[in-house]
Amino acid sequence: MAIPHPREIQTAVVDWLDDRYPFTKSVDEALYQRVPNFANAFYYCFGGMVFILIALQLVTGIFLSFYYVPDAGVPGNSPAYNSVLFIQNTQYLGWLIRGVHFWGANILIVMVLIHMARVYWTGSYRAPRELNWMVGVIMLLCVIFLSLSGYLLPWDTKAYFATEVTIKIAGLAPPAQLGAFIREVLQGGPVVGPATLQRFFTIHVFLLPAVIVLLMYVHFRFIRAHGISEPM
Repeated sequence: MAIPHPREIQTAVVDWLDDRYPFTKSVDEALYQRVPNFANAFYYCFGGMVFILIALQLVTGIFLSFYYVPDAGVPGNSPAYNSVLFIQNTQYLGWLIRGVHFWGANILIVMVLIHMARVYWTGSYRAPRELNWMVGVIMLLCVIFLSLSGYLLPWDTKAYFATEVTIKIAGLAPPAQLGAFIREVLQGGPVVGPATLQRFFTIHVFLLPAVIVLLMYVHFRFIRAHGISEPM
């Protein structure tokens, strides 16, 4: 019996998948779309750069979560802080992964602001793209919350007091009852402590990444439906 050629196997697998779902058609629709002449590579590249940075943050965050321990422990012996030290100083290439994650978070905020400034400057927020603009604003808030929640995870002195200030500012939201509720939810108790670390870890690793991935999908579907906006 002759051994089938790898290309024949590939074709058979693709045909088998296409019989059950139009994968080839979906990929073609996603990749092969004409880009308007006015959409030059520099002026319209910021959205794609934001997507690449978010993907990079998700990948490096997964690697960091393999070794990070979200446990405040006791003063002077914190598993969370010790795990960050292990990643930074002992784990192979841990310093690189953590550095990419840290600087990627800072660059991501800058690139999102530049992208939204470009969208505003070119009037791309106007009808029929208002909903996509709103989705982008929510994504900006998610990126900011990701940075704030991730800042506490090293559980060192700087992270502790910076987060305490952040929570106090959030607790000033009017009316007073709402501010107190927000502060209680974020802290998980009367003061910043182990419950706060656990909540920030859950928000940073599970909740916000899921929300931002969903919003990116919606964002791209709107772009595909409306096309790239022309300059004013």
